[in-house]
Amino acid sequence: MEPKHFFINTLKIEEQGLDIGFDLYCPGHLLWLAAIAAAAVFITRYYIRQTEERKAGIRKFFAVAILCSEILKDAILIAIGAPMKGYLPLHLCGLAIFAMLWNAFGKNRRISGQMLAYDFMPGAMSALLFCNWTEYPFFNFMCIHSFVFHGWIVIYLVMLYAAGEIRADYKGLWTTVGILAVCAVPIYILNLLIGENYLFLNEASEGSPLVFLWDIFGTRFGAPGYVASFAVLILMVFHVLYLVYGGINKIKEKNIKKEESTVESTVEIKEA
Repeated sequence: MEPKHFFINTLKIEEQGLDIGFDLYCPGHLLWLAAIAAAAVFITRYYIRQTEERKAGIRKFFAVAILCSEILKDAILIAIGAPMKGYLPLHLCGLAIFAMLWNAFGKNRRISGQMLAYDFMPGAMSALLFCNWTEYPFFNFMCIHSFVFHGWIVIYLVMLYAAGEIRADYKGLWTTVGILAVCAVPIYILNLLIGENYLFLNEASEGSPLVFLWDIFGTRFGAPGYVASFAVLILMVFHVLYLVYGGINKIKEKNIKKEESTVESTVEIKEA
């Protein structure tokens, strides 16, 4: 890891033919995942012990911090001459910035909470597991930013869900699908106009499970076939998530009832 590569961008890496990136699930990648998981546990435990006023402040800090990190990233990329049309906040996790701001500062947090649970949480986790920034070395600004940025989204959802502030429901699943579809149409058209691939709507991201869809449907039916299969996959994933969240809720309810029963038994014994 050379210091001169800390601010190198993809354009320079391609022009110079550099092979300085990392492989998925190499020790460095696994270390990042472990650090994010540990941070999620630590921050969540801290968050659930706070007062409601303090929790509101923490949520606002998370939302403002992720917005500032995106602005800082863009400022640095402009300074080093990176092609900026590929760095607009139009990927799934870029849109999460607006959902977090809405959740942290808005009065009605239900819709933003459902979107975080169904859309942005799995999106951020997929990004961390199937990184599309592997061309960068670990000691690089964009690599560090990408891990921290996506980890920040995961931690935000985990701490809110653990505190009972987000409860994914079936209505929220379809609300999320509707909002995502409304956003996807103009983004798909923009991709065609500027030659980008926001939301990975026009082709699969290399190294992700979406490659499987592209190989089956994209090669046969082009982008429309790939997008249709992508939409079906999203519906399937959302329904699986609904079952997962439902299972977690049942476990939490059982534990609460068990704790209440234990407390009642203890009180009865003391009174006797």
